[in-house]
Order: sequence, then C-alpha cells, then structure tokens
Amino acid sequence: MKDKVLFISDRPSMGADMLIKNLGDTFEILRIRSGDEINYNPKIILVNLAGLESYDRVKTFKDTKIFLLGTQVEIDAAKEHVQDAEFFVRPFNAKEVREKLLSLSQSSQNEIQKTLLLVDDDAVMIRTLREGLSTNYKVLPANSGANALKILERVKPDLILLDYEMPEMNGTQVFEALKNNPDTAKIPVMFLTAKTGSGSIEKIEALNPEGHMLKTLPLKEIKARLKEFFEGQES
Repeated sequence: MKDKVLFISDRPSMGADMLIKNLGDTFEILRIRSGDEINYNPKIILVNLAGLESYDRVKTFKDTKIFLLGTQVEIDAAKEHVQDAEFFVRPFNAKEVREKLLSLSQSSQNEIQKTLLLVDDDAVMIRTLREGLSTNYKVLPANSGANALKILERVKPDLILLDYEMPEMNGTQVFEALKNNPDTAKIPVMFLTAKTGSGSIEKIEALNPEGHMLKTLPLKEIKARLKEFFEGQES
C-alpha cells in the first residue's frame, strides 16, 4: 500500500503538476483545494503556492510535515503565514523531493510503538520494567498467568514477556495455554527468569520460545535485546 501525501493546489501549475505526476508511482496523492474539507490528519502535505487562495486550511493541521512548492518570492511570502514549513524552490528536483518524502514516511512507520504484555507476579519487577520500557513501548502489565490470559482475550500484543517462575499458574503452563489457543498461538514469547542454572535454562529452551532473559540484566541490555528482536522480525 502506498503512503498518502496530501497535495493542496488551487490552480494548475506546470512545475508542481509535473512533480506530482512523477511522485504518483511511489505515493498515493490526494489532491484538494485550499478551501476543501478533509476528514483525517495527514502526515505529509505539499502546498502549491502558485495562485493559492488561502492558508487557513494548511494552518489547521497538527503533527503534519508541510512542504511549500513555489518560487523563492512565493515561499518568502508564505513563511509569514505557515510556521515550521520546509520548501522546495522551482524548478523542482523530483528525485530530491521523493527521497525526502520517503525518509519521512519511513520515520513515521518506525515511530509506531510495539505493544508488550509483561507477565510477572513481582510488583516491583513489573513497576521497574514498565517504567523503564514505556519510553519505547506500550507496556501492559499482568500480575498473574490467569490475568494475562484475560487481557489476551481483547488485546494481541507484539511480544509477551513471561515470568518463568510464578505461583498457581507458572510460566510453562501459561506458555502451553497460549500455544494451544489459535488466537494466541502465534504471539511471540520471551521468558524472564531469575535463575541462572543450566537446568532451568534448558527447561526454558525446550519449550522453544522466542528467547529468554535474566531479570538481573541491566535495563539498557534488556532494551537492546528487545530492539534486536523486533528488528529481526522486520528483516
């Protein structure tokens, strides 16, 4: 699916129209006039300044990257009305514009937060990891295996961090319940364990999870392991 780019233009302009035509093979271009209504908040807007009737529509968008297309004189005049906009001066370099928009599009996709389900009966561990990881991920806490299974009825996280040693319903039992349910079988699981003995590690590896981590690892290393995991999924 092509990424959407909103193009605001009130009159035909050979340079801007040719640029938009060249971008059409990479992006889905949605063309409107400056007075038209639109029911979503675009990430990228290109504004053809030639004959533009109003800046009001451009100024209503938030969290949007705006690029002005025009002569240097048109751009200098527009800067008084549109704050924090970047610009491309006529004659336009289609390759330069394409590369700039692609870089923004990819950055926007990378900003989408992954969701982690953190399952641990230790309240201190949950609080520590939740606070430490919430700057990079959306973290959902579950203080027991049974609570985790209830959460999974309505939410499908990108990864489950599962405590191996828990009372009542331990990590192995939760893992088996996940894999026996078609709705959760494909959700990747990483075990968290406080035990370093080879016997415990072998039991975890025998379950064939996505991986395991010691709870004693520094937060920086846990973040690095999670980043490595998600980057591996995307490659």
